[in-house]
Amino acid sequence: MTYEEDDDLNSTLIPYPYIAIPPPTQQPSNIELFLSLLHLVCLTSSLCGNVSQLVLQLYTRRLRDSTHVQKFLAFFFIINAFVSLGTPWMIVETLVRHWTFGPNACKAYQATAQVGRTVLPYIIVALYVITSISINPSRKCSMRQSFTSIILVIIFALLVLFIIIPVIGSSTLVPQIHGNHLPGELYSVMFESFFCVIPFSEEVYTDGVALLVEVIVPLILCIICAIQLKTAPKGSNPQMSTDSMNYYLIWISVIHFSTSFWYYFSTETKLWIFGFIPSPMDYRDILCLLPYLSSSLTWYPASDMSAFWSLYEAQSESPQSFHSRNSSRHVRLVVPPSTSALEDGGYSHNCHLPLSSQNTCDV
Repeated sequence: MTYEEDDDLNSTLIPYPYIAIPPPTQQPSNIELFLSLLHLVCLTSSLCGNVSQLVLQLYTRRLRDSTHVQKFLAFFFIINAFVSLGTPWMIVETLVRHWTFGPNACKAYQATAQVGRTVLPYIIVALYVITSISINPSRKCSMRQSFTSIILVIIFALLVLFIIIPVIGSSTLVPQIHGNHLPGELYSVMFESFFCVIPFSEEVYTDGVALLVEVIVPLILCIICAIQLKTAPKGSNPQMSTDSMNYYLIWISVIHFSTSFWYYFSTETKLWIFGFIPSPMDYRDILCLLPYLSSSLTWYPASDMSAFWSLYEAQSESPQSFHSRNSSRHVRLVVPPSTSALEDGGYSHNCHLPLSSQNTCDV
């Protein structure tokens, strides 16, 4: 007796009692293994890169800067590392092709994914805004920077309150019953698979609204800020070009938005664009990989921006002291009380006694 292809069923339409069991796990194909390897590489790069940069900021005390640029960069590193925490769930789902974890894991995964889609683009906007204010001498006012930072934090809080929390709260597992079809419309085995979905995104926060909030608005703001930063007057240190800061921010923006806007296309458009993908992969595999690819790459220009801004802060706040730290210094060396050996050797030093003011030499 041969079985036909599996049929998806609605559990409410099955006229007889049944016991659904988890579907058997198939051996992963080479493409699925390769995709899982890419997820693992992105996880390693994202965690190592973002966490190491955050530790570097703490170790070098860059977070004490008065312009708040380093603070928003640290926030950027933290969110990037948080987004990458959803990778292990995606690796397992890529291999077994259904959700094998519980509802709490579903909510945790959707939290990492939604934070990356909603908060990250506005952190990039915040970096543009704070950098433009801090690098412009006519706007470099601590009160203005603090007020702007407070407004940005309020925007982040509203995004979390009205988008991320409802998405996490509505995340749930949807069962799907399927079985092997036999002649006579009987089913010998019933398999029950679960999939992690977001009803809030389907009913209220639709793809069109999400595209406007998460892509169009922040992208327009980034373009406006990039133009303003390009045309901004030079600061107190002309050698610290604003083009360099704009260069890093543009790279961060390009990487993020080029990997995020695919998510909002219709299903038909996605099938047409990613029709070249061989089976058993589909467009959802690529869309799930792109956010982690972005988090594993954007930390690199952000780290260069952090180092560049640290140098800019050191020169703009105290140029003379900055150059004096790199010039020759007055060194005092402790020497023995008897200096006859040094004098016999041809060295001439002005030595004094005792140790508080003597027994030392000016070099």
